[in-house]
Amino acid sequence: MKKNVKFLALAGILTALSIALDVIVKQFIPVLNFGLPYYAIPLIIGGILLGPVYGLLMGFVSDFIGFQLAPNGDYIFLFALSAMAWGALPGLLLKSKSRLERIVIVLLITHLFATAANTGAMFLYGWGAYAMANLPLRLLMLPVNVSILSFITFYLNHRLQPVYEDFLVSK
Repeated sequence: MKKNVKFLALAGILTALSIALDVIVKQFIPVLNFGLPYYAIPLIIGGILLGPVYGLLMGFVSDFIGFQLAPNGDYIFLFALSAMAWGALPGLLLKSKSRLERIVIVLLITHLFATAANTGAMFLYGWGAYAMANLPLRLLMLPVNVSILSFITFYLNHRLQPVYEDFLVSK
């Protein structure tokens, strides 16, 4: 029972951090046609440590509350799929001791999925011309974003390794 409480507490903290990063980036860079998914760092770490189900739920909560704090139009659930992927896919495909090469590959796959999900959602809601107009810029930013996210994830994973081990085994 205590392990579940610890997992929920950590998931809450990482989700709050993701929301804060998302809202801060949206305030400093109000036009996000190309997307800066740095809010995903806590979701990735949470997915790796807590598992894909927690990562998925953290992504949804982060997207929903982040939208409520910094709304931009109507809330559309399909856009939450990308945030949910940032927590779930690394949780499925990475472990806390993953090598940098594996992290890069998984985050590239995740970013491609998130970009495709957002583009698909734009098409479904009648924003196809807008989606196609900014897709080249989003694809151009993809290697930059994946590189930054991969190095931060790798660094945090290895720096926090002793904490992970204590967290998972302590009562």
